[in-house]
Amino acid sequence: MEFKRTACFPILFACLLAAAPPAGGQTTGGFMDIDDVKPGMRGYGLSVFQDARIDTFDVEVLGVMKNTFYTKHDIIMVGVSGPYVDEAGVIAGMSGSPVYIDGKLVGALAYRFGLFPMKPIGGVTPIDHMLAIRDAVDADALPGRDSPDGSFNGMGDSRGGNWPKDAFFDPSLPWPDGDRSADEDRSAMAFSRRGETPASTSSLQPIAVPMAFSGFHPLTVDLFENELRRRGLVPVSGGGSVGGGAPGRVPAAGSTVGDAAPEQAGPASRVARSARSALEPGSAVSAQLIRGDFSLAGTGTVTWRDEDAVLAFGHPFLWTGALNIPMNRAEIITVIPDQAGSTKISSVSDEVGSVLWDHTNGIYGQLGDTARMIPVELSYGDNVRPDQHYRFDVMMANGWTPMLVNMAVANTIIANGRLGGERTISLGGRIVLSGHPDIVFDDQFSGQASMAALARDVNRVLNVLLDNRFVTPRLESVKIEIGSSNERRTAVIEDVWFGSETLKPGDTLEVRVFLRPYRGDRLVKRIDVAIPKNISNGPVQVLVGSDQAVTRHDLNTVPQRYRPTDGARLIELLNNRRTGNRVYLKMFQAGAGGIVKGREMPGLPPSVLAVMNSERTKGSFIPIREKVVAEETIRTDYVVSGQNWSRLTVKR
Repeated sequence: MEFKRTACFPILFACLLAAAPPAGGQTTGGFMDIDDVKPGMRGYGLSVFQDARIDTFDVEVLGVMKNTFYTKHDIIMVGVSGPYVDEAGVIAGMSGSPVYIDGKLVGALAYRFGLFPMKPIGGVTPIDHMLAIRDAVDADALPGRDSPDGSFNGMGDSRGGNWPKDAFFDPSLPWPDGDRSADEDRSAMAFSRRGETPASTSSLQPIAVPMAFSGFHPLTVDLFENELRRRGLVPVSGGGSVGGGAPGRVPAAGSTVGDAAPEQAGPASRVARSARSALEPGSAVSAQLIRGDFSLAGTGTVTWRDEDAVLAFGHPFLWTGALNIPMNRAEIITVIPDQAGSTKISSVSDEVGSVLWDHTNGIYGQLGDTARMIPVELSYGDNVRPDQHYRFDVMMANGWTPMLVNMAVANTIIANGRLGGERTISLGGRIVLSGHPDIVFDDQFSGQASMAALARDVNRVLNVLLDNRFVTPRLESVKIEIGSSNERRTAVIEDVWFGSETLKPGDTLEVRVFLRPYRGDRLVKRIDVAIPKNISNGPVQVLVGSDQAVTRHDLNTVPQRYRPTDGARLIELLNNRRTGNRVYLKMFQAGAGGIVKGREMPGLPPSVLAVMNSERTKGSFIPIREKVVAEETIRTDYVVSGQNWSRLTVKR
């Protein structure tokens, strides 16, 4: 559809611009108080519909809705008209468009009414509501803003379920159903799709924020579309950075490049200064969640600017509170008219600062700031083409970081292969933490749902790490290495053979595990088990099984083994988590003992047990009725399933 302009529009536009606010954000008339807004008043708004050119649209006040959404929160209802909105309605990406009446800034167009209105009707967030964001930021001084990792513990939830704070391994955690070999047919798409809550057809709702994906396969966007739409975000294909500077390398205000003076600075610095000077009320602005080889950015409109302070959107963006993500200029490629919701298609342009606060009434940004994000290196290799390497940064927020990394991982696999089918995927890499040991990835997934299993593993580790009650994680970097082969490499434990059924303390027991690969010949893996010298006479139970089989037993008998009591124990559990490409052996004997502060103390004498289990230690001591006398692990080239229980005897 081609938008039409009236013949007098250029003259009208020039006249309106003469009354529009300058780049500094101040108008000759200042601000209009909401109490002065009356039905029938007419004014105009500013927004970008093509390239970076600021156009106008007309507004007429219909009335003021008091106490909307919560107490003392008002919305100005307006009819909207103009060359673009007459045909496309209130458009996703118009969030934050400044609205002026009698030369005074009234507020930001931030809401739309209904899904299929006969005429465009919008809601304006009063400017005093938005200015309160700046006042709160100034009073708060943005605590944590200068932390080395930019971590703010942002809220939000991308986990698809409630995660227990204390339990690390739990059957309710989102592993693939059943064994990780995916023997049963399951949809690989199910790992990220969620139900979508439809909006009421007559409700006032925030104008959707178009999320421009760059570097992502359409199928990846489709996998995460429902989740994004549930959060008020509209996924669209977009363009990467069209500016001249490298992402995330914008100098702060007044800074120089190297030792050069400002007037001698290089092209990147000149681009940054030019971009900042061009950002004004009505300009298109993007808040970037991912930057680099992959890009994901939400586009809206600047409402107000005062020197380096910027307010935009007029409604929440991610519902995170404190943020630290890049703020970019944006260029609008075109508007896609759609009865279900028209959308701006945009390209991310120069990075000009950081978005530092995400409030109910809009977002607050600071020009010249450089956003602190998590650098990620992602590599993909197979036996068909050269290894592919990707570098990008993701935002730091416990409800968003796992999903964003998940998007990049899924996209890499899809773009370099296929979504489903028989194959095996290996996972390697590490998460580098400040002040703690690295978290290591080393696993393997195979079968129809291998991609879903891998993505869930990465998602789970990041969620547990970011959302814990012990330490504030400071992620310095994430490195993920993915290898893929076009074959199914799964194996089932068929049998276990022991060199002797009678054990002696201090001896070494030879154990042979017989594996049956998928459509392959039987093979044998040997495990040598050192029998402890302090082992007691009597029966010994031996479990040889997959990671899930052994973990399932532990959860049924001593679930406290997987409940961290401090940060060090949490990191230890993360690094000692069982993986699908290993066979695990555990020997058990009956014996009273306990767990104190996450540490097992098996085989305690009755007198010690009586003291430890007294009223004075209640809650810090957890009794157990079995003790682990030996554990061994052997790595395989297969994703293993199955288990075998045996009974041996210890004789001194």
